[in-house]
Amino acid sequence: MELKQLTKNVYYTTHEERRDRPCLGYIRDSRYPVMVDGGNSPAHVAEYLALLAAEGLPRPKLLCITHSHWDHTYGITAANCFCLASEKTNALLNTMAGWGWTEEEMRKRVETGEESLFCDTHIREEYARPEEIQVRPADLSFHQEIALELDIPVRFFELVSPHAQDCAVILADGVLFLGDAYCSVPVGEDWVYDKELLAAHIAALEEIPFSLCVKGHHPPQTKAELLAELRREFSLL
Repeated sequence: MELKQLTKNVYYTTHEERRDRPCLGYIRDSRYPVMVDGGNSPAHVAEYLALLAAEGLPRPKLLCITHSHWDHTYGITAANCFCLASEKTNALLNTMAGWGWTEEEMRKRVETGEESLFCDTHIREEYARPEEIQVRPADLSFHQEIALELDIPVRFFELVSPHAQDCAVILADGVLFLGDAYCSVPVGEDWVYDKELLAAHIAALEEIPFSLCVKGHHPPQTKAELLAELRREFSLL
């Protein structure tokens, strides 16, 4: 994992496929440095914090969660920040906080579709002892959009997505932290887009004034590159 700088105030860490570790963001601020997404484990968060410290960047005080999926949230407790998420995301986190982590409970969630086989496989890759997982809900939730008055304006708002019903994105310094909002969803061995949701997602992105985006599991792109990629995906549906 590497820490890379995109603008004077915006950084991100690179993703890792093997353990399904997504990109994590950092927004520099003199009072409340922001961590974008909570990582998939305490180990993931520890590596992130070590990279910040090596660059002389202050530890985050505010954590913004783009959506509830495990790889973006199971490190929330370890981040030890005031946590902010949408109402939709926090409702899902509250549900997940009551999950058990025995072998039987994990298997049952896959069987019922409450969890995907893809996520279950990577959770087991990241955690030698899944029973140690702690899911923590956010400290504060918002409806639709919240503006953060930091050294630079930061918008945190819900966005229609083909990936999940609770996706929200963060806009800072012309950089859009997408989380996984651009992604398809795993269905068996395939990754599948919902055509209507993808069309709505593309239309919403067109209206957002960003120049670069940080994607959860792929390298950053310009707005033009992202839209071109998603339009190609749409044309194949």
